[in-house]
Amino acid sequence: MQRTTVWSWLVGGVLLVAQTGFSLAAVGIASDGDAGAPLAGLGAALCTLSACLVYAFGLRAGESAVAGRPAGVALLLGLGALSVFQAAWWTGPRGYGSGIEAALTAAAGGVVAYVLAFAAAVYIVRVGVIPAPWSWIPLAAVTLGLGLAAFFALVVPVVSSNAAGGAGVLPATIPALVGVVSIVLSVTTSPAAPRPRVSTVRALPQG
Repeated sequence: MQRTTVWSWLVGGVLLVAQTGFSLAAVGIASDGDAGAPLAGLGAALCTLSACLVYAFGLRAGESAVAGRPAGVALLLGLGALSVFQAAWWTGPRGYGSGIEAALTAAAGGVVAYVLAFAAAVYIVRVGVIPAPWSWIPLAAVTLGLGLAAFFALVVPVVSSNAAGGAGVLPATIPALVGVVSIVLSVTTSPAAPRPRVSTVRALPQG
């Protein structure tokens, strides 16, 4: 059987690479003290939302990374919507440049985003539309991103304040890595049949 391009994975991968481009631009602009950083962050968030929509629903039948199941779709849409909400808030008067309280609020939103991303990645593994071991890439990426963010936020400033800029740069590159893998898989791998749901009634012991 001739292999066809999985357009959802290709487009989703491109969007994740674009997200990283906007995120790195936001980090660079912010380091120069330019107020345009929140706008670049908003661009990154819109790319995140678009990628979540593509992976959740698929551009063609059978291409949804979560098999179109409500729980997986809700997790991906929640992640995308939260990203846009955070970015839009950050551009407002209570966001960028408003002091430590705004930074703490943004950090709390970031924690929620990581929770949603982690849950969505676990769901992708469980559904199995993306064949193993590639289905583990999003989960590994989320875990790595969280580890890097925690390391640069908690450890590096104690050791060297000059290296703290990596807190924004390295974690921001994680979506691009996932995006590149997604692009490669779109032309080398086909979606697998989703694993069947476990019926609660059938799972109960009989007799």
